[in-house]
Amino acid sequence: MNQLRDGFAFAAGLSTHVERRLDVINRGFSGYNSSHLLHILEHIIPSTSAAKVDYILVLLGSNDSCLPESPTGQHISLPEYQRNITTIVNRFLNDTDPKKLFLVTPPPVNEIHLQEASDGQTLTRHQSFTAKYAQVVREVAEELNDQRVVLVDLWSAIMQKARLSTPDQGEDALPGSKASGDNEQLREFLSDGLHLTGAGYKIFLNNVLKAMGDDWKDESSDHKDSWVFPRWEDAPKC
Repeated sequence: MNQLRDGFAFAAGLSTHVERRLDVINRGFSGYNSSHLLHILEHIIPSTSAAKVDYILVLLGSNDSCLPESPTGQHISLPEYQRNITTIVNRFLNDTDPKKLFLVTPPPVNEIHLQEASDGQTLTRHQSFTAKYAQVVREVAEELNDQRVVLVDLWSAIMQKARLSTPDQGEDALPGSKASGDNEQLREFLSDGLHLTGAGYKIFLNNVLKAMGDDWKDESSDHKDSWVFPRWEDAPKC
């Protein structure tokens, strides 16, 4: 995995932040789009008798936003994508009743890097097209009007840094598109123009932790009241 090669893994970083207080379960399915996930959703939602789910993170869209003519067959239209995301979020909210559900926008792409990584084959994704899917996620989060749903705008977080690296380009420029040229900052965050590097996952984690607010802030070593099991000095013995 790219994130392991780069010395940082998102799930491990999140697990470290909430260690001894929460178990982090990562459910990632390579190549899946929102329609794929809908078909297996009942198999990945734990029953309330098996587990208490406090937080859920939903990130879909990088595959849905493949171009319609892409040979991968992963494309999902914007209206269907919006319906799918709404359905998925509502199912999670109704079936698990989490404290918070983090709804994440798909990250940007870097078209030049993406084409290089595919040995010059026809592009399967465009930056401007991916941006539309990120906007749909923002709209779904707003339209649901549920205090448990928290938007994590990964697309904007990465693009903000990409824009800072090209101050000479105008406000209408779209870093990551061929028209804007190659972007070294995006190369730092995307291993092949699409998948996040360790640095990209750090941005992701930092924005998730920010969205968590004070729920799971770092605690001093002598204040571990939220641990599921006590410190070893205070642990019961046989």
